[in-house]
Amino acid sequence: MEPERGHAGAPRRAVALLGAALLATALAASLPAAGAGGRGRSHAIAAAASGPWSEPAPLQDCAASGAPAVVFPQSAPTVATGPGAVIWNAAAACPGGRGARLAAVGPTDVPGPPQVPRSAAGAALELGGALAAAAGPHGEVVIAGAAPRGQGDILIQGLATGPFSKLHGAALAPAQPALTSAYLGDVALAAPAGAGGGLLLEVERHFAHTLQSPIATGTPATAAVRALTVALDYRSDALLVWQQGGALYARALPASGPAHATERLAAVAGRVHVSALLSDDTRAIIAWSEQDAGRTRVYLERSAAQLRFGSRELLEELRDPAGSPAPAASPILVRLRSESVMLAWAGASGGHWVVRTAALDLRGEGAGATISSSGGGDALLAGLVPAPDGGALALWTEPQPPAVGSPAPTRQALLAARGIDSRPDTTRFGPPETVAPPGPWRDPAAAFDPASDRAVAVWKGAGGRLLYAIRNAAGAP
Repeated sequence: MEPERGHAGAPRRAVALLGAALLATALAASLPAAGAGGRGRSHAIAAAASGPWSEPAPLQDCAASGAPAVVFPQSAPTVATGPGAVIWNAAAACPGGRGARLAAVGPTDVPGPPQVPRSAAGAALELGGALAAAAGPHGEVVIAGAAPRGQGDILIQGLATGPFSKLHGAALAPAQPALTSAYLGDVALAAPAGAGGGLLLEVERHFAHTLQSPIATGTPATAAVRALTVALDYRSDALLVWQQGGALYARALPASGPAHATERLAAVAGRVHVSALLSDDTRAIIAWSEQDAGRTRVYLERSAAQLRFGSRELLEELRDPAGSPAPAASPILVRLRSESVMLAWAGASGGHWVVRTAALDLRGEGAGATISSSGGGDALLAGLVPAPDGGALALWTEPQPPAVGSPAPTRQALLAARGIDSRPDTTRFGPPETVAPPGPWRDPAAAFDPASDRAVAVWKGAGGRLLYAIRNAAGAP
């Protein structure tokens, strides 16, 4: 696809995080997916004969609240360590009532029946609110959410098939925590502390079975912490990035040695979304979007060695098309199997939202490429996930024209494209693939099974019910 230039036509250059660019691999051809079908779990992979994605199938017949997540524990990009899981919050009318649910994803990549997470003694573990989930060590998954009766946040960990154990109770304030995993299964949780203020960081290494003692770090102001993000490197050094008051801050917390001083990255206003990666050579990349007064700005900040910041770069500035806000998922940074990095963000072209990608390697940042279709409508970025073969999958929705008499679109198609980071510092994506034809879809999420190179996508449909589809491995019939 034709690469595009940055805002006002200026080329964008930044220093990379990590390693060499990908070997170019063939991209699987894409055909439109079949229409929505029934629940039949035997459809698995073969039903995708007319395209790379299986027909959408129901996962839960009652409403889900909040966005679902898909997680696959792994010790390497192609080494699964345990069953995957689809994780979501069920509404009060669901069997078992309100609270966390998960469906184990086994070798066929077809999600199993919804289950309430339970302890080894069979007791249901209550977990609600906005959930965060990540892969953990020993093939386990880690889920963070709100404890019952407003008692702060809680963390549970276990195999997707159970049982789960509670890692801590009301140590954290009732706020959405940040959760991430890296490398061999290291996992980190960051969250605002309780009444004393500040932030808490807890890390579990791949050889451990529980979190280390919390690391407390102060914050420079009394305003609420927002857009909190945590990144890990292979040593479990951590980087925290957050919005507080009218500024964006970063602080490095090494696994050994003193914490770095808090650095103020930029003044920010309005709604902020942050993505961050930490490399193994004491460098980091932070991407964020700032949405305020009908305008969106997307920035990239790369650190010098020893995590010294100060080279912010404006990737794109735009007036929000038709006044609609930028997708909440933008921007996204992912580390590929090659150790290079890919960036996706929401840009604008011809008065519509589009999906852009760029490659980051040691030579710098490549020119951005628009990968969404040019059919004259909006393409709203929903996700970018790394694949076991070294590529990545971009996920987005395309709202359909509203019905006559309707004030706004109520249906949107769900699409994806598989791509690679190829020499010299470019991204190459295949044509858009239909994951689901137009419908009342929202909150899509996806992840790859490292053992099969198949992707599992999950999203909410009519009445909040969950649906899923499975993508064949690259090159599969």
